[in-house]
Amino acid sequence: MKLKITGIAIIIVGMLLTGEWAAAMVGPQSNPSNWAKSDVNTAIWLGIVPERLQSKYQSPITREEFAELIVNTIFIREKNKAAASGKADYWTKEKLLEKVQLEVEFTDARQQHVKLAYILGSVNGVSETQFAPNKHISRQEAATMLINTNHIINGISYTPNDVLGYTDFDKIADWALPAVQAAASVGYMKGVGKKFDYAGKFTREQSIATMMRLYFSDYEFALRGNLTIHSEYEELHYRVGKDHISVTYRNDRTASKLDDALRKAWERNDIASEKPKFYDRDKAVALFAFEKQLRPDDLPGIIAPTLNGLSTTWDYGWMNVSIFNQDSLIRFEFKPVRGYMTRAEEYQAGYPFAPVTANQIL
Repeated sequence: MKLKITGIAIIIVGMLLTGEWAAAMVGPQSNPSNWAKSDVNTAIWLGIVPERLQSKYQSPITREEFAELIVNTIFIREKNKAAASGKADYWTKEKLLEKVQLEVEFTDARQQHVKLAYILGSVNGVSETQFAPNKHISRQEAATMLINTNHIINGISYTPNDVLGYTDFDKIADWALPAVQAAASVGYMKGVGKKFDYAGKFTREQSIATMMRLYFSDYEFALRGNLTIHSEYEELHYRVGKDHISVTYRNDRTASKLDDALRKAWERNDIASEKPKFYDRDKAVALFAFEKQLRPDDLPGIIAPTLNGLSTTWDYGWMNVSIFNQDSLIRFEFKPVRGYMTRAEEYQAGYPFAPVTANQIL
């Protein structure tokens, strides 16, 4: 996998050159394996690895521990990316929890990072109310959690086994197979010898190494791994369930970054720009706040009823989208479709990937 050289990487290099790395490395830790030392040291310095996981690196990792690593990776990445680009607005843990009402509550795992990992789409429960935080994860489960987190724009594909060469490929669980192939395509996880070792336990140091790959990957902040959201869109709030996200909009009628973005989208769109003097912020939010998911430029059928204030529902194959609902501006309902969606080259979804089309059903 090619890692992008970004401002985040520059910050790390700067720390190495100034000698601050050694100071950051003080703390209790056992010795990681030689192959993992560089990733472990970098992740500890970045603040990704909590002190409780800075030992026993060859031990299996639990679901709750893996969730914390993913959450730390995502939010530290957001902070450092913003600092490198001079951006004032970025997602923090506190801000996300303020903007999101989570409709899922686990009775056996109430940690903040478990809630955040669920909101990000990294993890699911083993039942409606149980998370099983102390259960060790397998390698196929780790691949699934990683791709659940980041699959929208990172150029994933389903690498065939004639390229992978895994001797245990046929034994990988059906539900995990798309993620295993996708994880290999972007370099998150590789095989163990000639096998993928699908049922093998994932260790702390292996987990930390994959966090560094996630940290340096193309990642776009998303709810449940599917819905891209922007920290500067202050007026938008979300209700998140297992298979749905509802978006509400609080219009205080003051100019904002969201309003600026919507006006630009309104003006550049061929249909909406025909009557720019009739610009309507509520309708613009419905059309353009999530245009990467709705793709209104390619689907003018959505624009006409929305401009007329009509409630409609659209089937995208992998999800249904309802606009102008009684309790929300937009509702995204995700179907139990095998595989993922991606916008790397074109809007595709499924296993194998197929182009996404939208059809009105209501």
